[in-house]
Amino acid sequence: MPIAVLLLAFAGGPASASDALEAEVREIERLAFTAHWRESDARIAALAPRLDSLAPEQRHRIEFVRLRTLALAGSQSAALEGLTGLLQQDLPAALRVRVYATAINVAANAEDWPLAFTWLGEGLSYLPEAPAESARLLGVASYLHTLVGETGRARDLALRALDLVESANDPRALCLALSDVALAEDHARNFQEAERWRHRQIEACTRAGDLVFAANGKYGVGKMAASQGRHAEALDWARQALAEAEAAGFAVGAWSARLVIAESLIESNRELDEAQTMLSETLRYYREQESDLAIAETERLLARLAERRGDLATALAHYKEAMAASEAAERIARERRLAYLQVEFDTQLKEQRIALLEAEKELAALQVTATKRRQLLLGMGMFGLLVTAILLAALLRRSFRERRRYRWQSQHDSLTRLYNYQQVRKLGETAFARARQTGQPFTAIVADIDLFKQVNDRHGHAAGDEALRSLGAWIGEIVDGRGIAGRSGGDEFTILLETDAAEAEALLQRLRGRIGPITVFGHTFSFSISSGVCQADGQAATLEQLIHEADQALYRAKHEGRDRVVCANDDADAAPVPTAGLVVVGSGIEFGRHVSERALSEIREAQVVFCLADPFALAMISSFRPDAINLGVHYADGKDRRQTYREIDAAIMAEVRAGKRVCAVFYGHPGVFADVPHRVVRKARQEGIAARMEPGISAEACLYADLGIDPGRHGVQSLEATQFLVQDRRPDTAGLVLLWQVALAGDLTCTRFHAERDGLQALVDRLLRWYPPDHEVILYEAARLPIETPRAERLPLRDLPTAHYEEYTTLVIPPGTGAGSEISRGVRTDGSI
Repeated sequence: MPIAVLLLAFAGGPASASDALEAEVREIERLAFTAHWRESDARIAALAPRLDSLAPEQRHRIEFVRLRTLALAGSQSAALEGLTGLLQQDLPAALRVRVYATAINVAANAEDWPLAFTWLGEGLSYLPEAPAESARLLGVASYLHTLVGETGRARDLALRALDLVESANDPRALCLALSDVALAEDHARNFQEAERWRHRQIEACTRAGDLVFAANGKYGVGKMAASQGRHAEALDWARQALAEAEAAGFAVGAWSARLVIAESLIESNRELDEAQTMLSETLRYYREQESDLAIAETERLLARLAERRGDLATALAHYKEAMAASEAAERIARERRLAYLQVEFDTQLKEQRIALLEAEKELAALQVTATKRRQLLLGMGMFGLLVTAILLAALLRRSFRERRRYRWQSQHDSLTRLYNYQQVRKLGETAFARARQTGQPFTAIVADIDLFKQVNDRHGHAAGDEALRSLGAWIGEIVDGRGIAGRSGGDEFTILLETDAAEAEALLQRLRGRIGPITVFGHTFSFSISSGVCQADGQAATLEQLIHEADQALYRAKHEGRDRVVCANDDADAAPVPTAGLVVVGSGIEFGRHVSERALSEIREAQVVFCLADPFALAMISSFRPDAINLGVHYADGKDRRQTYREIDAAIMAEVRAGKRVCAVFYGHPGVFADVPHRVVRKARQEGIAARMEPGISAEACLYADLGIDPGRHGVQSLEATQFLVQDRRPDTAGLVLLWQVALAGDLTCTRFHAERDGLQALVDRLLRWYPPDHEVILYEAARLPIETPRAERLPLRDLPTAHYEEYTTLVIPPGTGAGSEISRGVRTDGSI
């Protein structure tokens, strides 16, 4: 008995499914895209006697798998009929969207365009109920728009689908989304972009175990290679695609791969008999399928084959057949386009009608509401007036309470419940003026939490909030109405007291003694505070000036080691608070050996330290500056490095502009092949802020030592590899040539961190203008640790594309023949040359 009949017969079965059968249903679904369709069909046949034990949803899932494999096997009409019936069943939203996605593809393959676009509109209406399936249906929409020539919209839809699946852990969804992007680029004739996407598709589909789309990806790479004239490469990819499509039972994909194989054989002028046989079989298949576009392509290749063999009469006959088929295909394309435009028009018309009906409905509802309201008002009369009076009284009472609450909120910090910055200043001005009039002492205290950023970074922002909340409570307890205490912002607090500095310091000592460990989410930590104290001595004409002096004393407390109280009145000759400034230092290549004492001093003395260095240098800096900020977090795979540089620039300048003494540590020499250090120094100077750069030992300096090169012997030309390619620079073959960042050669997107063979081959092709293929070059990498040795791999110029590269690998090109070369074969390992 056919499976479809069994499904209909048992459609009214029990609502609950047997848990024991769910695993078998899932296995059938898995086999549907990881194995030949015959395997899933065999499992379905074996399950047929037990269909009455399945829940309705499970039976629908099994039927969906059967219809999908039917389409894969080439029975498009039968699959289309079955999918139409399945969509009439009561399906869960997620399953319905998946069925729509497959049904639309089958309708498009069967060239029933009105049905395909109608189903697309219906499927999109279910996405709010099944948002997890959005990517799948967007991919199908991209496929349809590709077929009707809307390649720009198709690309946008495919990229939207890709954005949705890249954040989810669904390898197969990623596989399908990548195939849609590649198809849109293919039809837009962006062959290089399409090929890049096809490679990603192959990787994702292979990881997902999807045999059909993995084979489709390899067919796509072969087709793109053939379109760009790389027929030997295209032949290899197409043969792989053919084998994998046949293994998966993917008939349509197998015949498409045969066309690419035949084209590559013809253009390569090899195995023409095999191409003849393959094209004859392919033409017979496509004529059975009545696929005019494929027939036209096959006839064109047969004509090309006849030309290769010198049979011009046969070639002419095939060209005529190809033209006839192309005309038929163009008619179908016009019909497809017309169906698309008709559906678009109908959709817009329906949306306008729906909007009009909704407006009319809303207007009617408003009229009914207005009528009822008038009747209610007339009927209630005096009762309404009484209720209004009661409500007014209640509202006035509530308004009073709300105003009091809003006033309190406007004057207090919500986290610490102390006064906020504005209220501290407002109350402080009154108290300061009163103290000046009466001759009473007046003292300002500014305090903050030491290394507060580390509390957030190590224990989380919840811990930071709890530290601020607890400190606010302790300050409130200690001050206890004897002064004005508030949170100035961030982790800084201001206390104003009508007393002298000695009593203020005593109060701070009691506060420091009150501070204890805090436990948040099971983690216990402690913190300390630094404080600056200043008593009005007649020189502070305003409260702002007094608080500023206390703030400067706080900076001295920080500079002197934190966890202390510093009084601005105690020592007029005290060391000044570090002024705002920027110094950029180099860590050298081996931090332990190369960093200078002056650079170490700048790192230790700075208020803020930024680091962009290798992990070993970063670890050593963090050992004595645990608050150092790692700039490496701004980098990410696929992210434009220019955006990363802008973020690093902004982070450094934000601290400099905040009036802090900033030290930025960069790997090697901070001014060599590094744009950001120069830019931040330049910006700071333009804004009137002191800024300078401390040099470091660069990779180029290590290169001369490790390879035994004297750059003064023949001269040296030092260029970035991509700059050398793009600007068409001519090398000085009589001297030494250094090409930096050779692994990223040709990367104009600034998103790569790895070598690509195409870019390296382009670099080699350019260098072959001036150097012979066997010219010996050196791939150099400096040692970063004393236990490492530098890399100095010698190889012929022609072998560069197959070599191993790191992001920091340097290409060293010795002088050409006759120029003289003093590069020694030895490599420094002990510091000697």
